[in-house]
This record gives sequence, structure tokens and C-alpha cells, in this order.
Amino acid sequence: MVPAPPSRRADVQQRADAGPADGARRRPDADPAAGGRRSVTASTLVVLNPASAGGRTLKRWPEAAAELAAGGVEYELRLTTGPGDATEQVRDALAAGCRRIVAVGGDGTLNEVVNGFFDADGEALGDSATLGLIPSGTGGDFRKCAGVPASAAAAARAVVSGSVRRIDAGRVDYDGAGRRFFINIADCGIGGEVVARVNRSTRKRGGAGGSAVFLWESLRTLLSFGGRDARIEVDGAVVERTVRSVVVANGRFFGGGMHIAPEASLDDGLFDVVIVAASGRVAALSGLPALYRGRHLSRREVELRKGRVVRVESLGEPLLFDVEGEQVGQTPATLTCLPGAIALCMPAADEVR
Repeated sequence: MVPAPPSRRADVQQRADAGPADGARRRPDADPAAGGRRSVTASTLVVLNPASAGGRTLKRWPEAAAELAAGGVEYELRLTTGPGDATEQVRDALAAGCRRIVAVGGDGTLNEVVNGFFDADGEALGDSATLGLIPSGTGGDFRKCAGVPASAAAAARAVVSGSVRRIDAGRVDYDGAGRRFFINIADCGIGGEVVARVNRSTRKRGGAGGSAVFLWESLRTLLSFGGRDARIEVDGAVVERTVRSVVVANGRFFGGGMHIAPEASLDDGLFDVVIVAASGRVAALSGLPALYRGRHLSRREVELRKGRVVRVESLGEPLLFDVEGEQVGQTPATLTCLPGAIALCMPAADEVR
């Protein structure tokens, strides 16, 4: 795994100062500062990345904590301490019988939590456990796809509501170099290059500012990234192209609001595979507005295919993968859709989003 950006190398593993509403429902034996990794004893584990969105995630936490307390949710709060920590925390919790995991942070934090729903061998853990999301971070793309509220308080109410939607997950198997799971989008090519730059950027932040950073780095990369020859196989059908990007989508948005896969569904058992052929700088730049609006599929350099198993091989220099906002791995790789693999907490029908 490529090292995560500084924002993911979270602070010390200590209890957040979330105010009386938080302490009202947190189990008294759930203090992460006690040292070592202990079994989770509550039915709900909250995994929070304190460095997400430049530290603003931690500051927003009391809003969500108050809603969880009001809903009678007893939970343990754990702060992430570094790359991969969220995944291990979730695996330990599910092994101990935890029934609900809540990710608090951006798309990268959510991805680490999702990977905790599978063991090191790729086998599913905690089939009856649910996943909640209280979003904050740079991109926020998955919450747009799933209809999770942007407000921390409203997202916490979705966790409390008990409403659940079964969604698909994706698995990336890198040739001889491990695997990664995702629930939104994995892409290779220019996306991996952009994310690598964003994660190095001193301007990385959440909200509208995060979208601006993605756009800026996308423009910079468009001017410097040439096409790469690649072989793409979708359920046995082979395409060979000089590509700018190969996007394997479960959800619809990526890159801080780009509507890359407007026809994708989180629960149809299929990937939408968007293949973007190499084109000149003028054509690439002129296509950006259509990309943000989801109106790019009719452009001649764009091809859409649907399938359950996707194989991507570079015929020259490897293509970097962007997996839900983190640069992880490179081609060659095989991506497989896992229908209904995750039970996602959703807002109640009468919740205003």
C-alpha cells in the first residue's frame, strides 16, 4: 500500500473532548488512551479520523455525538492513529461481535473502515453488522452517491434511524501485491496521478475548498499526463485503447464532485466501467464541464461498459490506482463486484437531507 497522506497519519489514540452529550452514552471502559488494543464491548464502534478535513472533523464531532446520545446509542469511540489503523480497529470489533460500525471522516477514512469488514484473506466479517457514515473530509463523493446527509447531526440521525440499504462492494486484486476493497469508485490513470498530487498538496481541505483543490490538481495533471496503452477486459470482452483513465464505478461521483458514472447504481450487482481515451489538451479541458454535469458519456473519447469482473493491464508504464481518494497500488489488477456485501445505514424516509 502506498503511504497515506499526512492527514491520514492521525494524532494520538485518545478520547475526543466531545462534551457532555458524548460522554453520556460512551461506555466508561472505552477510553482508547489506556494503551493497547482491546476488544470492543459496546454494540457500536465509532471510528474517527481526528486529522480529517484539517482537524475540523474532530471539532464537528459533538454535533453527531449529541444525536447518538439522544437516540440511545451506546458506543465506543476510537481515534485513528495512522495508516491502516481504522481497518484493524474494525476487524477487531467485528470479531468481538460488534453489530454497527460508524466511520467519521472523509472518503479515505470510510475506505479504511470498509476494508475492516473483510479479513486479511479477503473473507467477509460480520455479515449482520451495519455501516454508518458521518461524513467530513476533502471529497465527500460517496455520501453524494448514497444520499447520506452532509450535516454531522443529520448523518448521526441516519445511524440512529435503523434504516438499512444493502449495497455492493468492489474488490481490487493487484497481481502479486495484495488487495483493496471499495464501495464507491476505483480508477487508474489520470485519477491516480491527481490523487497523488492532492494528497501531497498543502491546500488539501474539506467541503467546497476540497472540490477546488481536486479541480486545480486535475487541471494541472491534464496538461502533463499523456495517454497510456492499456488492455481492459470487462466480463470477457476485451478493449485495447490508449487511455487517459479507466474508471470502475459502483457509485456515481468521484474527484470532489465529478459525475463520472451517471448511470451507476450502488446495488445493481454491476460496475459501470468508464473508459476515457487519450485526447488533446483542448479536448480534455473542454470536456471538464460535461464531466461535472454527468453529460460526458456521449463524447467520442468516452466509452461505457457494464460488468461484474474487470481486468486492467497496462501495455507499457503501469497506471496508478485511485481507490476512493487514496493512491493505492497500480496495474495490472482485477476488480470484482461483490453484490450486497455491505449494509449501509440510511436516513429515515421522513428525514430532510
